Amino acid sequence: MKTKELSWPKVSFVVCTYNCPDHIKRCFGSINYQDYPKDKVEILALDGGSTDDSKEIAKKMGARVIHNPKKLPEGKGRGKWLGFKKARGEVVVFLDSDNKLVEKDWIKQMVKPIITDEEVNFCICRMAVVKKDSLTNRYLSLIGTDPVAAYKSIDALLAFKKLKLKDKGDYFIYKNTLDDFIITGGFYFMIKRKTLEKIGGYTQDTDVNYNLVKNGMGNIGIPKNAHVHHLIIDSIRNFYSKKVWWAKVYFRKQKEGRDFSWMPNSFSHKLRLGFIMGGYLFFLPPLVTGTRLAVRDREPAWLMHPIMSWLTTVAYFYAFISSKFSKKI
Repeated sequence: MKTKELSWPKVSFVVCTYNCPDHIKRCFGSINYQDYPKDKVEILALDGGSTDDSKEIAKKMGARVIHNPKKLPEGKGRGKWLGFKKARGEVVVFLDSDNKLVEKDWIKQMVKPIITDEEVNFCICRMAVVKKDSLTNRYLSLIGTDPVAAYKSIDALLAFKKLKLKDKGDYFIYKNTLDDFIITGGFYFMIKRKTLEKIGGYTQDTDVNYNLVKNGMGNIGIPKNAHVHHLIIDSIRNFYSKKVWWAKVYFRKQKEGRDFSWMPNSFSHKLRLGFIMGGYLFFLPPLVTGTRLAVRDREPAWLMHPIMSWLTTVAYFYAFISSKFSKKI
């Protein structure tokens, strides 16, 4: 079927915002720039109580601003959950505010597999590696936002070329299973409304992926030429601070009531995770991997792998101990 013959569905973008006017201009501007039919694009800004001009800017850029009383984006009753409830589109996109759609036909590239291929349950895209970015941001664009999770993250495994992909021309399909479950995150995630309704709507990013797989809907479409430019972090120091903060949130709040658990449930899985994290702490395995990939891709940002893996591991250990200690006092 030719692209021009398609009947394009209405698409709703769910974007959580909080005191981020520059991100809003960049993110919403890239949505408005799309060559998709304008009357079939909806932007919902789930605002956590911005005290600057974020809400006014979002409205000027065509967004429907909805108050997010829980402030946080992930979890039942929070931003993305509420956004899905309010969205009017047949297809819903969950996009973080620090992302920019790179290609002008990004929506069309992402929508096409979902509406033309019954084998595809939802779509993700790749992060663009932009040369003008800091080495830190370029590295995280390659491996994904969490180096410790690289062993089961689709971003990292795609970069490592360790996934068995089905080539469908303009896109790949990866079949996710519970036996070898990998995470996709919710930074740039597109799905049909009726598909997500089958698992009760949007809760947590990883829980959504887990429950889709659990219910036999784990086929991921990955367009070959669709990217987002993700402003993940601008310095190593900020990266570490952000990881500690999010880890504390997880250990104290987010892990409660979740369907998916990061904690291994068998001795072999615990041993594997311990071996991986031990390797991160001792530098050598990620140093070897980072050096090999830097040579293969001619990308010096891969040389950040041992440093960023070590920092993330330390941040998680610190947050875990801190959360346990805070409960006792």
